[in-house]
Amino acid sequence: MEMMHPDMRFTVSQIAFRVSKPHAYTKKIVLQMHSDGYLFHDGKKYNRTYFLSDTGRWFAICVKLDYISFQSLCILSQTYHKVKRDPNNKASCYMISKFRDIFDKSYDDEDGTCASAVYTSRNISQSIRMLTDRNLLYWANEDFVKMSPGVFDRLQKHDKDFASLMLWQDKIFETCRNEQFKAVMTSTEKKNLFSFIVQINRNERSTLTS
Repeated sequence: MEMMHPDMRFTVSQIAFRVSKPHAYTKKIVLQMHSDGYLFHDGKKYNRTYFLSDTGRWFAICVKLDYISFQSLCILSQTYHKVKRDPNNKASCYMISKFRDIFDKSYDDEDGTCASAVYTSRNISQSIRMLTDRNLLYWANEDFVKMSPGVFDRLQKHDKDFASLMLWQDKIFETCRNEQFKAVMTSTEKKNLFSFIVQINRNERSTLTS
């Protein structure tokens, strides 16, 4: 995925050559990545050209940013867009409680409007620590994180991918709030944002690729 980011297109043979792996082995991996929604192809019957889906692009960025988690990338994109919306405000911060309100399954249980079941408070804290350890974000106070101007400038090359990720998070939030979707969740199921990616991609795959 890192090799193909942002807009490279390769056949299986080209990928096998670039990663120095046997063709049959590479084909198996490529087909699995396509099935999981990381890759799309051009629809040709033979010698297909593969390229990254939005999901693949997001995970490629995770690798490029020193292997941060996908959840960390979501928090980073939220902060990036907070700064982008108000670039002249040097005090511009992102409120972590907003992310918890969307994705922390225990954050707002009292009125029943929480997103239903994605992450725990501890898990979210670990993802933020991953970002602060890599100097991508820093704490402004107990509930607000900030992004330095230098980091913001460096991340602007990912602006398009951050925009699509923001739209995807909004979509997931609405999906989580859907009562029919909540009904299939159980307290023992281990859900995370990646599992939602796979589920939604499989439901929509027929409309996106041949």
